[in-house]
Amino acid sequence: MLRKMLIVVLACVMYVSGFLMIRRNLVLKGEEGEFARIQEEMAKQVSENAAYTAKNQTDPLENQGEGSDADIQGQETGEDPVYEAPQALSGMMASYPDCIGWIDIEDTNVHYPVMQNADNEYYLHRDVDGEESISGCIYMDSNHDINEKGLHTIYGHHMKNGSMFKDVARFADPAYMEKHQRITILTADREIRLKPAYCYVGKADGAYRQALGTHGQVIQFIIEHTGLEINADDLYVLVTCSYGSADERTYLYCIPDVE
Repeated sequence: MLRKMLIVVLACVMYVSGFLMIRRNLVLKGEEGEFARIQEEMAKQVSENAAYTAKNQTDPLENQGEGSDADIQGQETGEDPVYEAPQALSGMMASYPDCIGWIDIEDTNVHYPVMQNADNEYYLHRDVDGEESISGCIYMDSNHDINEKGLHTIYGHHMKNGSMFKDVARFADPAYMEKHQRITILTADREIRLKPAYCYVGKADGAYRQALGTHGQVIQFIIEHTGLEINADDLYVLVTCSYGSADERTYLYCIPDVE
């Protein structure tokens, strides 16, 4: 009798566990689908913007009679084309006031809106609508300002299905970093081009929550954590779990790409 009861209990446990696993996978599938729709639209518009920029950076003599006087004047003076945020990003910012930009790491799965809220853990397990979410969102530390130079920390989950910031953890491999040197953040006002400078796995000590008020403090902070002297005028740090232990994070330091 006891044996039969144990079998029934174990069967119930397995059934419930299986149901919860299937439910979780379905939720993740739905979250991936929603982001995929946003990513597809953004990729299309970024590609169109890039094609337009390339066309207007050619020899102005080849484009005589095309475009406005302002376009031709910009070509003749060698000025950079005026930045215009993709319509998909502008639309997201209008619909979601917490959206401050879009991050893209070339040849990876990282193509996401960047959110920011006064509550630094708000988007840890919430989607762009503020609804409960397993994946959460990519979000910038509430202490940091994307429109000013300084330290910018951006967080994202390390999801086993390959989404969010899982690929950031792969930068700990020097060979992977060497092959993935193009990181772009689009905001309402500008395009920020970055390149990875250093990646390491370290303790999740919450040090980035400190208000590093001066350039010297940032420089010292980087030296203490990496042993490297990195230009900290405009530093971006992408942070995700490392899965080495529950108390570890992967930190990817990125600096402006001036080339």
